[in-house]
Amino acid sequence: MTDKATYLGRAADRLMDLDNASYGDERERAVFMEASTFGTTIGTYLHLLGAVVAAALGQLLLPVVLVVLMGVPALATGWYASRRGVDISELAARAGTRTKALHIAIVFGALLLVLGAMLFTVSTGHGLVPVPEPDLLDPETRELLSSMVGGACVGGVIGGAGAGGWFLWKSRRRATAATEDDQG
Repeated sequence: MTDKATYLGRAADRLMDLDNASYGDERERAVFMEASTFGTTIGTYLHLLGAVVAAALGQLLLPVVLVVLMGVPALATGWYASRRGVDISELAARAGTRTKALHIAIVFGALLLVLGAMLFTVSTGHGLVPVPEPDLLDPETRELLSSMVGGACVGGVIGGAGAGGWFLWKSRRRATAATEDDQG
């Protein structure tokens, strides 16, 4: 039984939809895949940064969640590549010593910082950086926080709708331009 026959394999194929025209030609696809790798790397580093900050603020569960979530794209990448017959460990072994050392230093250095900050929190009962707790019983503070959260929600909805509208407008403009190019 090939991996394509499994439910997860078929789901991955549907999700990726590699025959879709949106991937472009060979060069555009290669650049898109490079950009996706760059985005995943940035995402990994941002998860680590978030875990370090959360641990320094005295959180115990959030850093663990962020570190676990950081590993999901790497596991998915390894699984997807292996089902296509590509050994990403072999590819990674081909990287230069400096590149490997830098990545290892960043990842394991951040993990050590997270573990150290969490150990400090467990030992002392508070984080490295004290976080003031707002007095939610104070009516002024409650009203201020309520207004801030409400404003953030409204702003998020308006911003999301605006971004969606802009995306649709731009997509239609491109489609119209492509149609005109095909006709002209």
